[in-house]
Amino acid sequence: MKRAQGLPISTIIIAALGILVLIVLAAIFSGQIGKFSAAANACPGRCYKVDLPSHPQASILYSSNTCDTQFERNLGRGYIPQNIPSGVNPADWRCDECCIPI
Repeated sequence: MKRAQGLPISTIIIAALGILVLIVLAAIFSGQIGKFSAAANACPGRCYKVDLPSHPQASILYSSNTCDTQFERNLGRGYIPQNIPSGVNPADWRCDECCIPI
């Protein structure tokens, strides 16, 4: 009788465990990348916006003055204020100017 020539069961088990570990790591990493992108887009200073979103918390998050070039530097328009309400579209809350102290 000939012996079957296949993969040993230990190799199959080790491969299955490796795939399981990769799936768990991918799930952990994908959750953390969302937190990182939200933190990276937050204005670290003062957020200025002309047309405030229609939300009760909007007037608290934005300043009414543009950047004071003597004391602040303009980082641009791609930022959102910190602590925006959950469940809103971040694109509607983008700063017209994000000012940081220099």
